[in-house]
Amino acid sequence: MHGKVSADQIDNTNQNQNNAQTATTNTEGSTNSASNDNGDSKAATLASDNPLTTVQGNQNTTATVNNQTQTAQNTTTTTEETKQQPSYDTNDHGNYAWMDSVKLNDNGQVQVSGWHATNDSADKPYHFIIAYDNTTKSEIGRVQVTNPATRNDVQQAHNVYSADKSGFNVTFNINPDVLANADSISFISRYSASAFGNSNYTDFWYAPITFDKRNHASLDSVVVKDGQLQVAGWNATNQAANKKYHTIIVYDRTDNKVVGSQIVENVARPDVAKAYPNVVNADKSGFVASFDLSQLNLNHQLQIISRYGTNAAGNGTNVDYYFTPITNGNYTNQGNLDSFNISDGQHLTVAGWHADDISKLENNHFLILFDNTTNKQVAVVKANQISRPDVANVYKSVATAGQSGFNVSFDLSNLNLVSGHSYSVVSRYSTSGDDNGNGGQYTDYWFTPITLNQQDYSLDKVNMTNDGLHVAGWMASDYSMGRENAYIIVLNDGKEIGRQKVTLTNRSDVAGARGKIFDSAKSGFDTTINFDPALATGNLQILMRFSSDAYGNRDYADQYSQSYASNAGHFDTVQVSDSGIYVSGWHASNQTVNKPYQYLIFLDANTGQELYRQRVLDINNSRSDIAEAYPTIINADKSGYKLGLNIPSQLDHHTVKIIHRITDDINGNGNYVDTYSDPVSIHNNRWAWPFPSTGQGSFMGAQLFGVNPGGEFRQNGFHDGLDFGAYDHPGSQVHAIHSGTIVGVGYTAGLDWYVLEDTGEYLIVYQEAFSNRGNINVVPGQKIEVGDVIGNRDTSHVHIGITREHNFNRALAKSFTNDGTWLNPLEIIRNGLNG
Repeated sequence: MHGKVSADQIDNTNQNQNNAQTATTNTEGSTNSASNDNGDSKAATLASDNPLTTVQGNQNTTATVNNQTQTAQNTTTTTEETKQQPSYDTNDHGNYAWMDSVKLNDNGQVQVSGWHATNDSADKPYHFIIAYDNTTKSEIGRVQVTNPATRNDVQQAHNVYSADKSGFNVTFNINPDVLANADSISFISRYSASAFGNSNYTDFWYAPITFDKRNHASLDSVVVKDGQLQVAGWNATNQAANKKYHTIIVYDRTDNKVVGSQIVENVARPDVAKAYPNVVNADKSGFVASFDLSQLNLNHQLQIISRYGTNAAGNGTNVDYYFTPITNGNYTNQGNLDSFNISDGQHLTVAGWHADDISKLENNHFLILFDNTTNKQVAVVKANQISRPDVANVYKSVATAGQSGFNVSFDLSNLNLVSGHSYSVVSRYSTSGDDNGNGGQYTDYWFTPITLNQQDYSLDKVNMTNDGLHVAGWMASDYSMGRENAYIIVLNDGKEIGRQKVTLTNRSDVAGARGKIFDSAKSGFDTTINFDPALATGNLQILMRFSSDAYGNRDYADQYSQSYASNAGHFDTVQVSDSGIYVSGWHASNQTVNKPYQYLIFLDANTGQELYRQRVLDINNSRSDIAEAYPTIINADKSGYKLGLNIPSQLDHHTVKIIHRITDDINGNGNYVDTYSDPVSIHNNRWAWPFPSTGQGSFMGAQLFGVNPGGEFRQNGFHDGLDFGAYDHPGSQVHAIHSGTIVGVGYTAGLDWYVLEDTGEYLIVYQEAFSNRGNINVVPGQKIEVGDVIGNRDTSHVHIGITREHNFNRALAKSFTNDGTWLNPLEIIRNGLNG
């Protein structure tokens, strides 16, 4: 209980005021009253959440003396009265008081202290403090103040009768049942002329004290020890004032039944009394209880209940406090295996975390290695908890998440791990500290299984030498368990051409990156596999082998590298100019030994027919980039070449493929090794004459484009194309004058059979040359190149027209109109050749 009022009760009126005062005075924080009744008209004010608190209000009451209403009157002071004027201010009609404190002592008694000063007490020598139950509207206790406390501070603030002796400090023995049931209590300070305080009195009603009916408790600890669930805490409430039996109950909310119950002797808790001074027996509210763990299922939702009751069996009137369940039956059970490391070949080190709501009770932590393949435990170690604030931040509701980490090692010397088997790491929290904890209640987290079938390698350096292939890198495999012999084997198109046994060396970098692979810390090698480089004629592979056989021929586990070319090349530059071609590149091959000659050979890309060849003299140029890219090819660092030549007529207007050949024959034949270029267009996107052997040739006026002498017979005298006659341009094969796509083959009167070619910019028409479809070699949709044969001319001439109008029907409609639809083929072909 707490009895300090909430407003200032020091009067601020002028103490020397001589004017008449009214008996009814409204002073700050004070109440003037004189009454013979029991105060039934007083209204209790409840306005605080504190356990037992006063709320001070300003009350205006009429002071009564001898049951008559007193009104302030102006009186005439006689000379005699002036001579006998007392030392206090008789004109002060205030009723002043303050409640300093209301609290319960260690014996459950209510202690009240404060002061009350008023001139109305001058003829009232008896001072009482009365406790009044506002719920039942009845007095519940009265104590006479026989030893008033000196209060000079009050005298200084209020110079009224006996203010310096206005203090009090009294104790009430109030029935606990009353305290348990009252909503609020008012304390009254009464000065009375009656020895029993029941008549001729002046009262001050302090603000009501709100009774603390709350139920306060804390479960301080819940632990499992020696097969017992031990709980400790406290429970303090005024509702228990008349209930002498204290029982601690374990309730299984999952099965909806009590699974443990124990009457306890309360334990001293002065800390609780200090925090809740107004709660009866708060100083003796502690408890400790133990329950047989075998009767409890920690995987169920268990709740501790503190009960104060009127009988031992709990069948009377009870007040219960339900603590938050100590287990929730649907607990968070989360974990992560951060690392699984067997890199040193001697230990398995595992690290991670396991956060589990129930671990505060199952507080023995084990890490178990379980062979899933054979379905049996392999090893177990006890783990110490490690701080993991990152886990606590994610799983804020798990009390033990902050200490959920682990880092343990298993000794592999006696474990006999088997490659290919699946293993699980199991984190177990158990109530038992023996063996692997399976003798108690436990909760497991099975981390994702790891199968010992991992292997990896890296070839840090590979280069062909005159003595064979030099190889450096590392190789690691879970299958190396029991296979101590390591070999490096070189394959050529899948066939072995050399092998070398190696002693593996320390590679801490590999251990750090591939810790899950057995013995990866000892995985390094640097060796040369001896063989004649000329044996490397195909694709090379490096095979890394662990074998139980000293010669590496049986019981082995292999890893294969990528394929490495033994012959490679690239045409870096192929530049075609108006008159020449420049080629540069590189060609590296293990077959170059005793092959001093190099050639460029040009093939027709369509037919594969050789068109031209020329020996390359600028060879063996330095190419360090090729040596780095193709380390398995000998002398790749001297594989560059270049050649420039004038374009021979055999190549002009052809798409070709170029062969670079290294050979032992001065003429470019014999024993050789080749590389091929992509197709190369030689003037294939330029204009050409339809009869290459004649070229431009000569034309008569009637053959020329436009309006010319000899062409008067045509409508408007206009000729929309150029005629190549059989006499002036002999030959039967009509060649394409530009590269493009055949978009039409057809027949129409006056044109005979015709072919339409679209170059993207122009539409070219080949007409009047073919008497039947069989003379035409192309089909719609076919892509052609300049110089390709369109068909065989079997008439007197071929008419070639060129237009930017890609719709042939619209262009044909303008055949005799010189409006720019049709263009001069002679100028286009000739200028194209010169451009």
